Amino acid sequence: MPVRVTLAMLCALLVSGCTAYSAVKPGTVLVGALQLNPSLTWSAAPNTGTNYTNCQTQVWTLDGLLLNRLIIVPGVDDGKPIFNQGRESQALPVFESDMLANEVEELVESSIVKLFGEGQVAVQTEKLRPNRFGDNRGFMFDMLVSVSDGPDYSGIAGAFIHEQQLYLLIYLGAEPYYFEKRREQAQVIIKSARI
Repeated sequence: MPVRVTLAMLCALLVSGCTAYSAVKPGTVLVGALQLNPSLTWSAAPNTGTNYTNCQTQVWTLDGLLLNRLIIVPGVDDGKPIFNQGRESQALPVFESDMLANEVEELVESSIVKLFGEGQVAVQTEKLRPNRFGDNRGFMFDMLVSVSDGPDYSGIAGAFIHEQQLYLLIYLGAEPYYFEKRREQAQVIIKSARI
């Protein structure tokens, strides 16, 4: 299946069941137990009814999901995947609460590869660095997602573990323009994350 079609299907799956986008205004916003502070108004795509994201996961965008998206995954339980499995053959890797930062980085990398489809995308992560999220020690890393038939994406991810649950934010923006265009606004949200 061409990657452009796969990417479009992924976007559709992330927001299936949506009837309209809703505005996420600047200020304090709660996503599950996760508190965020966007500095701009983002558009949240409702994802109720999807088989690929849990009910608390939200996907926000400033310019449209194919151009940029912020995936907010609050509270992944020990032994569960970051994204829900659509089919048994997908075999998504699972989060373990005793994972080290580099292991969570690898988990994100392999989860995105499985979700997009092996052989259709290559994910490279780099610059793993510590970051504080309120009272929680966490980390951030950069990403490059190369799609075989479509735009490449650059990204930033931030994550921390609190009470044996993983809290994760992933920003992806299309290259060469949209990643840098919205990078600062996405970093503000990622760095503001706290319980």
